[in-house]
Amino acid sequence: MQIQRIFRYRIPLKAPLTQNGFQIRERRGFLLCSPGGDLGEFAPLPGFSPSREEDILRDLLTFQRCRDYGMEIPEGDLRTPEALFAVAMLKFPLNGLPEKPPLCSLFGTPPEIRARRGPLLDNILRDLSSGSGQDSGSPMGIKIKAGIFPLSEELSLIEELLREIFARGLRGRVMINPDGNRSLSPENARRISAALGDSLGWFEDPLPALSACLSLGIPLGLDTLWGEFAACFPGTELPEVLRHYRIKPVIKPALIPGFMSLREIRPVLSSAFESPAGIGWIRRLAARFETDSGTDTLKYFPEEARTIDSFMAVCVREL
Repeated sequence: MQIQRIFRYRIPLKAPLTQNGFQIRERRGFLLCSPGGDLGEFAPLPGFSPSREEDILRDLLTFQRCRDYGMEIPEGDLRTPEALFAVAMLKFPLNGLPEKPPLCSLFGTPPEIRARRGPLLDNILRDLSSGSGQDSGSPMGIKIKAGIFPLSEELSLIEELLREIFARGLRGRVMINPDGNRSLSPENARRISAALGDSLGWFEDPLPALSACLSLGIPLGLDTLWGEFAACFPGTELPEVLRHYRIKPVIKPALIPGFMSLREIRPVLSSAFESPAGIGWIRRLAARFETDSGTDTLKYFPEEARTIDSFMAVCVREL
């Protein structure tokens, strides 16, 4: 696999975001372009990426040498998962596959959540009634955040959400997937789980420690805890272990080396805040894996940076 061109991109965010204590005002990264015109995104995110700065720089220099001297990409020499993600995009462009729409989410301040709740559920009901959504054998999920507001406020929001779901006859057809970002106490995680009852799909990363999450005895989604969990079990045992613990893997392909081998366990494929190039590819990969796409981060970009064509025209410059 060769690189013909390298582009640099810069996307100013609509409003600053805080991630792991870092304030993000813009998204920057690089796009590798193959001789055939396929793109691979190399875009470690400061404060979010597990990669060391010196390894990121080394991989970028490797890509530049490949471009300048017409060399094949030395995959075995790459040091960061983000670089391997870029190479996977070039090797498997997935052209012709549809983009899997992202899972529904209900984020924001309490007033914003309350304002968006009804229209979101109406859209879900319309999709299910028309047959354009998932069928009753595969419930639709709504992702919410947990541990952001006082517990009493979050419990009230959950109660109100369930009341509207039930009123529309969507009980059992719509499940709620709270994301705790490893921030909750065991007691608060249990109270939120109890409030959701049989409408809990899975609870994503509720507690800081993996062992504590497993001790909750509830369906779990593992995102940042996935690597630790997977390291505990040989690959052949993984599907059975996932069923035993009722775990849904939530994988960020840009951060997980070897993600292409995980198709059998049908993980939710999530975003590490990529550009439209990376997001579009993850959505096509979700279609290939026949799984869900957790890629709704484009909403944080301005309108001109949300589609691949306008993004390439406005936000991209050759390196």
